[in-house]
Amino acid sequence: MAVLPMYNNMLACYPAILARLETVPGVKAVLEAADLEAVTSDRKIKPQDGAVYVVFDGFTPDATAGSKTVLRERLSFSMILAKRQYNPSRLQYGEDGVGETITAIKSALQGFDPEGQNGEKLCLEPLTARAALPIAYHEGFAFFPMRFETAVAIQLRKD
Repeated sequence: MAVLPMYNNMLACYPAILARLETVPGVKAVLEAADLEAVTSDRKIKPQDGAVYVVFDGFTPDATAGSKTVLRERLSFSMILAKRQYNPSRLQYGEDGVGETITAIKSALQGFDPEGQNGEKLCLEPLTARAALPIAYHEGFAFFPMRFETAVAIQLRKD
C-alpha cells in the first residue's frame, strides 16, 4: 500500500486549497485564520477588500470510520470573502463584483481534488460545498462565508 501524505498529515491538502484560491478571479489575497482573528479582535486592523480568509473548521470521524489500519475523517474548511460596503444603507452587491467572486470561488472549489507535487492524492474525496455560517457585517465590511468538506484517511499505529 502506497503511503499517501494524508496518512501522516491530515491537513496535507491545506496548501493545495490555498494555492487554488490564489488563482480565483476577484480574490485579491488569500489569508488565514490568524489574519481573520486580528481583524475581529480589538487591534483595529481593517480587513482587506477582496481577501479570502481560509479557516480550518475542524474534523469529525466519517460515518464509515474505517478499519484497524486507517481512520476516515471529514475535514471542514470555511472560505470567508471580505468585501467593503461603501454605502452600508444600500446593498451594492451587483456593483462591487461580490456575486462574481463568490461564484468563482465556489466554481474553483466544488469538486476540486487536491493533489501533491507528484500527483499523489491528498484527500479521499473532492471538496464539496456545505451549509455555511450567515453573512456577517463588521465596521463597513461584509464577510461572506462559504464552507467545503472533504474526507481523508489517517494511518493508524500498528501497536
